[in-house]
Amino acid sequence: MKLFENKVALVTGAASGMGKSTALRLAAEGAKVLLGDINEAGNQATAAEIDAAGGVCKAMTFNAMDEASCKALVQGAVDTFGQLDVVVNVAGIAGFYHLHELTTDVFNRFMAVNLTSTFIICREAMPHLKKTKGNIVNFASLNSKTMTAYQTAYCASKAAVSAITKCMAQEFEADGVRANVVCPGGIETPLVASIRFPENINRRLLANLMPLGRKGKPEEVASLVAFLASDEASYINGEDIFVDGGGRSAL
Repeated sequence: MKLFENKVALVTGAASGMGKSTALRLAAEGAKVLLGDINEAGNQATAAEIDAAGGVCKAMTFNAMDEASCKALVQGAVDTFGQLDVVVNVAGIAGFYHLHELTTDVFNRFMAVNLTSTFIICREAMPHLKKTKGNIVNFASLNSKTMTAYQTAYCASKAAVSAITKCMAQEFEADGVRANVVCPGGIETPLVASIRFPENINRRLLANLMPLGRKGKPEEVASLVAFLASDEASYINGEDIFVDGGGRSAL
């Protein structure tokens, strides 16, 4: 029997990178997957791959900065598949800014996309997860614990993701709902490839971000998510799990 036979998973950020790899992996393991992303074309491409492989999914376009859109995504999963067992919040943004150029609008955008959308989706999903004894896997970052220069907004948002996930793990453990955090380091994704770097930064402050001499692969992260979201990880709750090539220990 596959790990997620007869289970339903919601994956945000499913159009590319780690979200796409996670959606493909969960579908391959038998899950019916609701795909959420603002990139409609990319999201539909992921759905086509799942369909071609014999999986079951539905793609929904959603805007992480809009509360109604986040709510609709959760309701869409339940309306489509009748239940919800796994929530994986991958959607996010990243970028480096000198403090003086980090406007309030930019800071708030990081918090809205990386943190607030995660909070809303988890809150809306919780009544359904309690019914199925399901679980949550939220994406934070290596930088949720190891702070990096020029990433004030990003680090703040990801540290907060870790915090709210651990709070939920404690609050709902008696209901049989687990919540854990995946903390990737540098992974080969379109987001990482497009990360903004400001001018005149001190590159020395960004050393040792790839201690294995390479970036990680999205599939390596997806493998961890599949384990954490499965019953094989039933005794793991409220944890930060790092998949960073040893990045945290090297800093």
